[in-house]
Amino acid sequence: MDTNKPPLVPPKMATGGITPGPPPGVAPLGMAAPSVNGPMLGPPGGGPMIMPGMEASGNETLPMFGQRIAQTINGGFLTLSIAAGHQTGLFTTLGRYEGVAKTSQEIATDAGLKERYVREWLGAMVTGNIVDQCQDGKFVLPPHRAAFLGENGFGTELLILASALPMQSQVFNKVMACFDKDGPNGVSYKHYTEFHHFMSLMSNVWWGRHLIASFVPSVPGLREQLEAGISVLDVGCGEGGASILLAEHFPNSKFVGIDLVEDPIKYANSALREKNLDNIRFEVMDAHDIPEAWDSSFQFVMASDSLHDMAHPVDVIKIIKRILTPEGKFSVLEVNAHSQISQNKMMPYASTFYTNSLFHCMTVSLHAEGGEGKGNMWGREDTETALKEGGLTLLSVHAPDGWFNVHFLCKK
Repeated sequence: MDTNKPPLVPPKMATGGITPGPPPGVAPLGMAAPSVNGPMLGPPGGGPMIMPGMEASGNETLPMFGQRIAQTINGGFLTLSIAAGHQTGLFTTLGRYEGVAKTSQEIATDAGLKERYVREWLGAMVTGNIVDQCQDGKFVLPPHRAAFLGENGFGTELLILASALPMQSQVFNKVMACFDKDGPNGVSYKHYTEFHHFMSLMSNVWWGRHLIASFVPSVPGLREQLEAGISVLDVGCGEGGASILLAEHFPNSKFVGIDLVEDPIKYANSALREKNLDNIRFEVMDAHDIPEAWDSSFQFVMASDSLHDMAHPVDVIKIIKRILTPEGKFSVLEVNAHSQISQNKMMPYASTFYTNSLFHCMTVSLHAEGGEGKGNMWGREDTETALKEGGLTLLSVHAPDGWFNVHFLCKK
């Protein structure tokens, strides 16, 4: 991976905002869409669909809102095909042609896939204005789009994020059951067979670019400590990407990664054997059950996108305080959001984070006995409060470059 490539920075726009123009096959705002392209958003002939009690709210009319919903739903379906293009390697295959048009059969053959499926996928890509079709019927991914969608492209994080939609859909009915007053409190981790791998793919892109180069230096004195040799704990380590990277760069230090779920720990240990590292180990462990034998054992503890998943975050924070050495530090990475919904309306991808929280973070926490269900959007204010309630002193709060998280650095 090219670690010198500029990071992808989310656009500074509201996730739910009205886009500058409609996508192909969608009528302009305020006009009726032809029935061949979707539901009618106005009366026959395209006249205004304004009825008593349906006047505009602010600057948005009923037809404008309907069109915005139609565009959102259309984009959701297109996202499934984008995820398919990433997972099958079709974007990578198209990118290798370097702007040369190919038939669907040629593309399928080179990708090792069935032509009929590739052709239908290309239909979604062409009508979604991602792939172009030439007059001779061949298909081409323009070079600037290939640079974004291709292997290790500038859009890697977004392509991985697209895979969250089909992944979260696997638990859709289980989450729906939790809405019922008499339904279950939450959904168990055992139903999320792909989530930890998804999170590792997302996180490893950022860790690869920034962990050693900028994150470690952001903690005063940490690089020098790691080089000299200290003990480090990764709480909620998932598949262990960050810990393994640290262990490779700082052989004098000892690293431990723990996670509640067995599958990602198996993956981490498998990766460990391949790298033949002897200064790191991974264990299946609930952070609420960290043993007293670990008290005052770690000079540095980190929790990346994991604290909000805990059943009782403040209890875990108190345990972290207990296992830190007197001068130890605790780094917490959480989504850079506010705790009040109203303050997140202009946050990039806020709707995506709330939805992912609904279908994973919040509900797995609520599934645990007495789980508080903080969710990944519990926000900076509530996170700071929890850290202080857990007995820690907050040293600094800053947003790392090119990432959606905020870094809380704490000490005893």
